[in-house]
Amino acid sequence: MPRPRTKANLLLAPTLTTVRGGKIVVPVLNLIGATTKLPSREVLGTWAPTSDDMTVMELDGELTNAKVKRWLDEKFGEAKPLSNEGELRMWHMGAEDKELFLQLLRQYPALLEPRTGCPPATTLPVEHEIHTGNEPPIKVRPRRYAQSEHGVIDGEVKGMLKDGVIEKGDGAWGFPVVLVKKKDGSVRFCIDYRMLNAITKRDVYPLPRIDDTLDNLHGAKRRPS
Repeated sequence: MPRPRTKANLLLAPTLTTVRGGKIVVPVLNLIGATTKLPSREVLGTWAPTSDDMTVMELDGELTNAKVKRWLDEKFGEAKPLSNEGELRMWHMGAEDKELFLQLLRQYPALLEPRTGCPPATTLPVEHEIHTGNEPPIKVRPRRYAQSEHGVIDGEVKGMLKDGVIEKGDGAWGFPVVLVKKKDGSVRFCIDYRMLNAITKRDVYPLPRIDDTLDNLHGAKRRPS
Protein backbone atom coordinates (compact mmCIF):
# COMPACT_ATOMS: atom_id res chain seq x y z
CA MET A 1 0.00 0.00 0.00
CA PRO A 2 1.35 3.45 -0.86
CA ARG A 3 2.05 6.11 1.72
CA PRO A 4 -0.57 8.88 2.00
CA ARG A 5 1.83 11.17 0.17
CA THR A 6 5.23 10.48 -1.36
CA LYS A 7 5.68 13.66 -3.41
CA ALA A 8 3.21 16.32 -4.39
CA ASN A 9 3.53 15.47 -8.10
CA LEU A 10 3.63 11.66 -7.79
CA LEU A 11 0.72 9.28 -7.28
CA LEU A 12 1.04 5.61 -6.34
CA ALA A 13 -1.81 3.11 -6.39
CA PRO A 14 -2.27 -0.11 -4.38
CA THR A 15 -0.52 -2.76 -6.48
CA LEU A 16 -0.63 -6.55 -6.68
CA THR A 17 2.72 -7.74 -7.96
CA THR A 18 5.27 -10.56 -7.84
CA VAL A 19 8.64 -10.34 -6.10
CA ARG A 20 11.49 -11.36 -8.39
CA GLY A 21 15.06 -11.29 -7.16
CA GLY A 22 14.05 -9.20 -4.17
CA LYS A 23 12.56 -6.50 -6.40
CA ILE A 24 9.07 -5.47 -7.48
CA VAL A 25 7.69 -3.14 -10.12
CA VAL A 26 5.61 -0.26 -8.74
CA PRO A 27 3.66 1.91 -11.21
CA VAL A 28 3.91 5.63 -10.48
CA LEU A 29 1.92 8.43 -12.11
CA ASN A 30 3.90 11.64 -12.64
CA LEU A 31 1.51 14.59 -12.66
CA ILE A 32 4.00 16.94 -14.31
CA GLY A 33 5.87 16.48 -17.55
CA ALA A 34 9.35 16.98 -16.10
CA THR A 35 11.57 14.16 -14.91
CA THR A 36 11.33 13.53 -11.17
CA LYS A 37 13.84 11.72 -8.97
CA LEU A 38 13.12 10.10 -5.64
CA PRO A 39 15.71 10.20 -2.86
CA SER A 40 17.71 7.05 -2.20
CA ARG A 41 15.93 4.61 0.16
CA GLU A 42 12.70 6.58 -0.06
CA VAL A 43 9.85 4.68 1.64
CA LEU A 44 7.09 4.33 -0.96
CA GLY A 45 4.65 2.21 1.01
CA THR A 46 4.11 -1.02 2.90
CA TRP A 47 4.11 -4.60 1.62
CA ALA A 48 1.93 -7.52 2.73
CA PRO A 49 1.66 -11.07 1.31
CA THR A 50 -1.61 -12.15 -0.27
CA SER A 51 -3.93 -14.38 1.74
CA ASP A 52 -4.47 -18.00 0.77
CA ASP A 53 -8.21 -17.40 0.33
CA MET A 54 -7.70 -14.35 -1.90
CA THR A 55 -8.91 -14.66 -5.47
CA VAL A 56 -7.12 -12.53 -8.06
CA MET A 57 -9.22 -11.34 -10.99
CA GLU A 58 -7.15 -11.24 -14.17
CA LEU A 59 -7.77 -8.05 -16.08
CA ASP A 60 -7.12 -7.53 -19.75
CA GLY A 61 -7.73 -3.89 -20.54
CA GLU A 62 -10.09 -1.57 -18.69
CA LEU A 63 -12.15 -2.79 -15.74
CA THR A 64 -15.81 -2.55 -16.71
CA ASN A 65 -19.09 -3.47 -15.05
CA ALA A 66 -19.59 -6.25 -17.57
CA LYS A 67 -16.24 -7.86 -16.67
CA VAL A 68 -16.94 -7.68 -12.95
CA LYS A 69 -20.44 -9.12 -13.42
CA ARG A 70 -19.09 -11.97 -15.54
CA TRP A 71 -16.42 -12.71 -12.93
CA LEU A 72 -19.03 -12.77 -10.14
CA ASP A 73 -21.24 -15.13 -12.14
CA GLU A 74 -18.34 -17.50 -12.75
CA LYS A 75 -17.12 -17.46 -9.14
CA PHE A 76 -20.35 -17.42 -7.12
CA GLY A 77 -23.26 -18.11 -9.44
CA GLU A 78 -26.78 -16.91 -8.65
CA ALA A 79 -27.34 -15.43 -5.18
CA LYS A 80 -30.54 -14.83 -3.21
CA PRO A 81 -31.81 -11.25 -2.84
CA LEU A 82 -31.17 -9.56 0.50
CA SER A 83 -34.04 -9.23 2.94
CA ASN A 84 -33.43 -5.49 3.39
CA GLU A 85 -32.58 -4.42 -0.17
CA GLY A 86 -35.41 -1.90 -0.08
CA GLU A 87 -33.69 -0.04 2.76
CA LEU A 88 -30.42 0.52 0.88
CA ARG A 89 -29.83 4.12 -0.19
CA MET A 90 -28.73 3.84 -3.81
CA TRP A 91 -30.70 6.68 -5.35
CA HIS A 92 -27.50 8.34 -6.61
CA MET A 93 -26.44 5.26 -8.61
CA GLY A 94 -27.35 4.45 -12.17
CA ALA A 95 -29.28 1.30 -13.03
CA GLU A 96 -26.18 -0.60 -14.21
CA ASP A 97 -24.09 0.38 -11.17
CA LYS A 98 -26.97 -0.43 -8.82
CA GLU A 99 -27.40 -3.90 -10.32
CA LEU A 100 -23.69 -4.66 -10.00
CA PHE A 101 -23.52 -3.29 -6.44
CA LEU A 102 -26.46 -5.45 -5.37
CA GLN A 103 -24.85 -8.49 -6.94
CA LEU A 104 -21.70 -7.87 -4.89
CA LEU A 105 -23.65 -7.41 -1.65
CA ARG A 106 -25.68 -10.57 -2.25
CA GLN A 107 -22.48 -12.61 -2.23
CA TYR A 108 -21.64 -11.32 1.26
CA PRO A 109 -25.02 -11.02 3.06
CA ALA A 110 -23.37 -11.09 6.51
CA LEU A 111 -22.17 -7.53 5.89
CA LEU A 112 -25.74 -6.22 6.11
CA GLU A 113 -27.22 -8.56 8.71
CA PRO A 114 -28.65 -6.60 11.66
CA ARG A 115 -26.69 -7.31 14.84
CA THR A 116 -27.38 -6.10 18.35
CA GLY A 117 -24.29 -7.41 20.14
CA CYS A 118 -20.58 -7.10 19.55
CA PRO A 119 -19.14 -7.62 16.07
CA PRO A 120 -17.28 -10.92 15.52
CA ALA A 121 -13.82 -11.14 17.04
CA THR A 122 -10.94 -10.72 14.62
CA THR A 123 -8.96 -13.79 13.61
CA LEU A 124 -5.77 -11.78 13.03
CA PRO A 125 -2.81 -12.89 15.21
CA VAL A 126 -2.49 -9.50 16.91
CA GLU A 127 -1.24 -8.99 20.47
CA HIS A 128 -1.81 -5.73 22.33
CA GLU A 129 0.27 -4.36 25.19
CA ILE A 130 -0.45 -1.43 27.51
CA HIS A 131 2.74 0.09 28.89
CA THR A 132 2.33 1.34 32.47
CA GLY A 133 6.00 1.67 33.43
CA ASN A 134 6.76 0.69 37.02
CA GLU A 135 3.28 1.42 38.34
CA PRO A 136 1.79 -1.35 40.53
CA PRO A 137 -1.40 -3.11 39.38
CA ILE A 138 -4.65 -1.24 40.00
CA LYS A 139 -7.82 -2.94 41.19
CA VAL A 140 -10.88 -0.72 41.53
CA ARG A 141 -13.84 -1.81 43.64
CA PRO A 142 -16.98 -2.69 41.64
CA ARG A 143 -19.86 -0.26 41.75
CA ARG A 144 -23.23 -0.99 43.30
CA TYR A 145 -25.83 -2.05 40.76
CA ALA A 146 -29.55 -2.62 40.90
CA GLN A 147 -30.79 -6.20 40.58
CA SER A 148 -31.94 -5.52 37.02
CA GLU A 149 -28.49 -4.15 36.13
CA HIS A 150 -26.81 -7.33 37.39
CA GLY A 151 -28.91 -9.27 34.89
CA VAL A 152 -27.84 -6.96 32.05
CA ILE A 153 -24.16 -7.27 32.99
CA ASP A 154 -24.32 -11.07 33.24
CA GLY A 155 -26.03 -11.28 29.85
CA GLU A 156 -23.50 -8.99 28.17
CA VAL A 157 -20.53 -10.87 29.64
CA LYS A 158 -21.92 -14.26 28.59
CA GLY A 159 -22.57 -12.96 25.08
CA MET A 160 -19.04 -11.57 24.69
CA LEU A 161 -17.52 -14.80 26.03
CA LYS A 162 -19.56 -16.79 23.53
CA ASP A 163 -18.51 -14.53 20.63
CA GLY A 164 -14.84 -14.70 21.63
CA VAL A 165 -14.62 -10.95 22.19
CA ILE A 166 -13.35 -11.41 25.76
CA GLU A 167 -11.80 -14.26 27.71
CA LYS A 168 -11.65 -15.21 31.37
CA GLY A 169 -8.69 -13.97 33.38
CA ASP A 170 -7.33 -13.90 36.91
CA GLY A 171 -4.88 -11.00 36.67
CA ALA A 172 -4.17 -8.41 39.35
CA TRP A 173 -5.85 -5.59 37.41
CA GLY A 174 -9.55 -4.88 37.72
CA PHE A 175 -11.90 -2.07 36.65
CA PRO A 176 -15.65 -1.61 37.17
CA VAL A 177 -18.42 -1.96 34.62
CA VAL A 178 -20.44 1.16 33.77
CA LEU A 179 -23.88 0.88 32.16
CA VAL A 180 -24.69 3.93 30.04
CA LYS A 181 -28.26 4.42 28.89
CA LYS A 182 -28.78 5.33 25.24
CA LYS A 183 -31.47 7.64 23.87
CA ASP A 184 -33.54 4.67 22.68
CA GLY A 185 -33.63 3.20 26.20
CA SER A 186 -31.10 0.43 25.58
CA VAL A 187 -27.88 0.11 27.58
CA ARG A 188 -24.26 0.44 26.45
CA PHE A 189 -21.79 -1.82 28.30
CA CYS A 190 -18.67 0.18 29.22
CA ILE A 191 -15.60 -0.18 31.44
CA ASP A 192 -14.24 2.66 33.58
CA TYR A 193 -10.55 2.71 32.56
CA ARG A 194 -9.81 6.25 33.74
CA MET A 195 -7.29 5.17 36.39
CA LEU A 196 -5.52 2.94 33.86
CA ASN A 197 -5.40 5.75 31.30
CA ALA A 198 -3.82 8.04 33.89
CA ILE A 199 -0.71 5.82 34.20
CA THR A 200 -0.48 4.54 30.63
CA LYS A 201 2.62 5.51 28.65
CA ARG A 202 0.98 6.71 25.46
CA ASP A 203 2.23 5.79 22.00
CA VAL A 204 2.42 8.55 19.42
CA TYR A 205 1.30 7.79 15.86
CA PRO A 206 1.80 10.23 12.98
CA LEU A 207 -1.48 11.23 11.40
CA PRO A 208 -1.76 12.16 7.71
CA ARG A 209 -2.58 15.75 6.82
CA ILE A 210 -6.26 16.21 6.04
CA ASP A 211 -5.47 18.10 2.82
CA ASP A 212 -3.30 15.18 1.61
CA THR A 213 -6.14 12.78 2.37
CA LEU A 214 -8.62 14.92 0.43
CA ASP A 215 -6.18 15.14 -2.49
CA ASN A 216 -5.95 11.35 -2.62
CA LEU A 217 -9.76 11.14 -2.74
CA HIS A 218 -9.99 13.60 -5.63
CA GLY A 219 -12.19 12.19 -8.37
CA ALA A 220 -13.57 9.35 -6.24
CA LYS A 221 -17.27 8.70 -6.79
CA ARG A 222 -17.82 6.75 -3.57
CA ARG A 223 -15.97 7.04 -0.32
CA PRO A 224 -16.57 5.88 3.28
CA SER A 225 -17.96 8.40 5.73
